Amino acid sequence: MAQGRRRIGRLAVRLTVVLLATVALTACAEMRMPVNSDKPLFDAEKAAGARGRSVWAARADTRMIATNGVCAPAGTANFMLPPSGKSKRPASRDLTMRYSPGDRFNLFVPGSPEFTGDYMVNADGRVIVPFAGELHAVGLSNTELSARIEAGLVKAGIFKEAKFLISVRPVQYAPINVSVSGAVFLPGRFVINNITAADKGEKALAKYGDSPIERFVAAALRASGGIRPDADLSRIQLKRGNKTYTLNWQGAISGGAVDDVPLLDGDHIFVAEAPCFQSALVRPSQITPPGIRIFMSSLAQPVQYQLTSTNTAGLPYGTRLLAGLVAANCVGGSRATNAARHAVLISRNPKTGETEVIQRSIEDMVLSPDRDTVNPYLMPDDSIACYDSAVTDAKEIATAIQTLLNPIDTVKKFRTY
Repeated sequence: MAQGRRRIGRLAVRLTVVLLATVALTACAEMRMPVNSDKPLFDAEKAAGARGRSVWAARADTRMIATNGVCAPAGTANFMLPPSGKSKRPASRDLTMRYSPGDRFNLFVPGSPEFTGDYMVNADGRVIVPFAGELHAVGLSNTELSARIEAGLVKAGIFKEAKFLISVRPVQYAPINVSVSGAVFLPGRFVINNITAADKGEKALAKYGDSPIERFVAAALRASGGIRPDADLSRIQLKRGNKTYTLNWQGAISGGAVDDVPLLDGDHIFVAEAPCFQSALVRPSQITPPGIRIFMSSLAQPVQYQLTSTNTAGLPYGTRLLAGLVAANCVGGSRATNAARHAVLISRNPKTGETEVIQRSIEDMVLSPDRDTVNPYLMPDDSIACYDSAVTDAKEIATAIQTLLNPIDTVKKFRTY
């Protein structure tokens, strides 16, 4: 009898220790709110937090006022600023395809096979024509290059101007280097219009004419990761030598006309920043990311048996946080133990280069009637993480303490596997 009382007493003490430790560790494990930034927002959708919590708190700032009016409130669908200022479209003569280093063309001179053949523009921008010498070719249209070669041959005394015919025909336009800066996700220098191995064969070159659709403005913007939601599409500047052209690309989103200019090697594109976050720009298009990569970490109970707790996922551009959490298996499960979970979004602000963190209650995001203001858009390379509810935390802590208090039982369990 006495031995039974002592055993019951030890069990009661053990249960008391487990209960007290569980309560204490649960309180310690409660997640602290991230420190929220008070700087101007990159994404106005992230301004309002659930239940009155301040998340990236918006403030009255003159930089949030558009030139033609006030920016739309957070959550406004398909918002895009009107064109800023009056932009004059580039002259039609500047919109033609022009030669860059590496481009190939065919020169045909009737009755003169010694001049007829394929030529390539050298790295220094010149083309070497027999007896005519080195002729500058970069930046010239096909018509202008034909006139320059004809003038060079006449000047060399090979042909007389009155009895001379030539034909210049493009064969293959080469890859070119362009640079992009401003309101794009990955500013830098890029190679566009890459040529595949199949296009390099002699059979492929036995043709005249080429349509290098990847040597236009849209290809350069895609190479730079796409335009950001704060891009002013009515003020995309193309700098070529000592000239600057202002292009309007709002039609890529609205379905209107765009200033699609063929590019030259060495061109620079600058995308001006708009004062507002434009929700209409957060979708796949010709100049935005077709999809984004998201880093996900889900340690919630419903996915405890997955092989790894961290992974990446490809999601369509325009996906919001709640949809990303569903893809990470953070939503659902037992309402009693798993509904009251929290999610954290870790995002790098491309304006400041700083990493910013916000927290959301998954339950609030599911139930809130105004989800746009608590359910921000996901941006490229964002990270999302899920945290278990307090009930699940208590259960896991109790299991851990019980394991520590019963090491022999733990060893026996491992031996059974």
